[in-house]
Amino acid sequence: MIKRKKILAISSSNTGGGPSHIFFLNEILQDEVDIYLAMPKIDLTSTNFNSNKYLQISERRISIKDIFKLIVFAKKNKIDIIHSHGKGAGLLGRIIKIFLMKPLIYTFHGIHTECLNKYEKIIYILYENITGFMDDQKIFVSKSERDQAKKLKIFFKDNYSIINNASKEMNFQNDNLKNQIYKMSFGNSKINIVSICRLVEQKNIFEIFDIAKYLPNYNFLILGDGILYNKSKEYIKKKGIKNVFLLGKQKEIYKYLYSAELFLSTSLYEGHPISVIEAISVGIPVIASNVTGNCDTIKHGYSGFFYKLGDVKEASNFIEKIINNPDLRKKLSINAFNTHRELFSTKKLKKS
Repeated sequence: MIKRKKILAISSSNTGGGPSHIFFLNEILQDEVDIYLAMPKIDLTSTNFNSNKYLQISERRISIKDIFKLIVFAKKNKIDIIHSHGKGAGLLGRIIKIFLMKPLIYTFHGIHTECLNKYEKIIYILYENITGFMDDQKIFVSKSERDQAKKLKIFFKDNYSIINNASKEMNFQNDNLKNQIYKMSFGNSKINIVSICRLVEQKNIFEIFDIAKYLPNYNFLILGDGILYNKSKEYIKKKGIKNVFLLGKQKEIYKYLYSAELFLSTSLYEGHPISVIEAISVGIPVIASNVTGNCDTIKHGYSGFFYKLGDVKEASNFIEKIINNPDLRKKLSINAFNTHRELFSTKKLKKS
């Protein structure tokens, strides 16, 4: 009988693409490997993890206490492989590898240098090049993420893979599902446009609000929370925007996707956006900023449209173009759905 591998997945955040990816991997690989989790505080009832396989660590902070806890947890559970997700987790994984002498897999989940100043960027690149040799395998979640690492001169040999993020195979959105099961009016008969994102600088959420102000005849539904929640409320009130609904973090995201005509992403940068993948899994056309990660997920004029960051008018024009042309929307919708099945399905991820 072949012994099941025990994998310790580490994330220094409990929200965003990295954690979502870990939960998804645990769900689809539960019959093949045993995944243990180290992550900031989460509600275990909403995951497939039990308390015996979970270790709570600090959020976005490296501490000696967490390092010690991770080493003890890994030894106690006889972990075979360490899998770090994201920058902070990458550092934790590299440190505990010294003590555990176990193989380390590092998934970038976005090389976010856009938010760094010149000196912070230099320090980050030096850090990756000095410590990156410890990774037995590097994983990029999109081709453009790999290309970005090359451009920044982050060194890596042949020990890397490009493994796209993925999501469940959902039913294709149709009028029956939308109108009879998942219809959401928000007190009016306006068409719904949905965004799923953390309320943080990276997601460029104020651009969503500006687009909404430009297009008052549509509802803009935003699922997610974050440190910019209060500033978002203040901005919306100050600008007199009446058609934006901040819905917070939602467990049942698909009912909102099924109720919408379009998905909107205004991110400044991405690794490989799971929210966009979830949108095309039900066949929703996407309007997205033309940035890393987004450009690997949709194709301009085929499954959605890219707009230039900061160009609210261009984004708004694309939204109007799709909504006012049912035949175009149908074509984009079918292409989005087929793209998901071809590139970002559960089956495709398991093969990778």
